[in-house]
Amino acid sequence: MLQPFKTLARDHPVVRALLLRALARLRRLAHAPPGLYTLCYHHVPERHRAGFAAQIAFLQRHGRFVGADEAVALLRAGEAMRERRFLVTFDDGYADTVEVALPVLREAGVPGILFLVADWLDAPPDSPPGPYADRTLVAAWLAAGMEVGSHSLGHARIATISDAAAAREIAGSRDALEAALGRPVRHFACPWGVAERDYRPGRDPDLALSHGYATFFTTRRGVATTAADLAAMPRHVLEPEWPLHELDALMGARLARR
Repeated sequence: MLQPFKTLARDHPVVRALLLRALARLRRLAHAPPGLYTLCYHHVPERHRAGFAAQIAFLQRHGRFVGADEAVALLRAGEAMRERRFLVTFDDGYADTVEVALPVLREAGVPGILFLVADWLDAPPDSPPGPYADRTLVAAWLAAGMEVGSHSLGHARIATISDAAAAREIAGSRDALEAALGRPVRHFACPWGVAERDYRPGRDPDLALSHGYATFFTTRRGVATTAADLAAMPRHVLEPEWPLHELDALMGARLARR
């Protein structure tokens, strides 16, 4: 029943903004249940630095930020439901993640994880929406104490390829990144991240975990609460220019009736 409204909101930004403003009247992040809320960003351009910083500050008022490894430990230990926590992730490996987002995170004392496409580290695509982080920028990200994960070997739609090709995209990317960066790669974020369309739920998460990853991140919205979520980690895809009330609408819980 809700799908027509979701499609309308997705395809019409003005309608989407109006719907989220209305929804924000009923939902607040301050009322959201405890658990792990993972944020997914892509580009953070300079013109949206202030908006991104405002979002991070807003979220800090509603919970504690953790890194990906700490998030896994909390979920495995059954500790995730003790309080509200946030994990910030970045997909694709854009240069502005390091040039713009990293200074904001460092000033706020917030950890983050950058999901890299292994083949793009030395041979990024020529077409927009780059530019992508090179080895020097990735080294700066790591030197700041941040984490990296895999976003596949070549950004393939994994659901559409064979078992052997899926293994290359998932396991092969981990091997390539570990060799290039000289450190363990423990987390995988599926390109696009929609079940059935972009990955096969009955194959790909198990493939990732069996090849040494601790997580398989998707783009379904939700909150992670237990170790069972590690094989299909929910994430809230955000844009740095979105106003704060939209974060309330997307991640918040319905206000209690008086």
